[in-house]
Amino acid sequence: IFVGYQSEGSLGRRIQKGRKDVPLEDDDGRTKEFHVNMETKTIHGFSGHSNRRQLMEYVKRLNPRPEKVITCHGDPKKAVDLASSIHRSYKIETRTPINLDCVRIH
Repeated sequence: IFVGYQSEGSLGRRIQKGRKDVPLEDDDGRTKEFHVNMETKTIHGFSGHSNRRQLMEYVKRLNPRPEKVITCHGDPKKAVDLASSIHRSYKIETRTPINLDCVRIH
């Protein structure tokens, strides 16, 4: 049973989407294909994360206000949308990197 977001390319997402053979390390540390012999279900609505409204309110209350906000977790389209809303509402520079992008933080 999956109760949260499984990121694109992750083992969890592959199993969630129905893949029946997945690579895993065996007891000797070697990667082998293992057969997934189970039914999978996803229960939506459970999360340890904040929703969009809560995140917008959080940014609004930051003091001092940040110069830049990087949105880099969750569904990519929603991360871009959140970054756009933060920029529009609070005039803060935003960036939403894609997987494997490098971001220098200083």
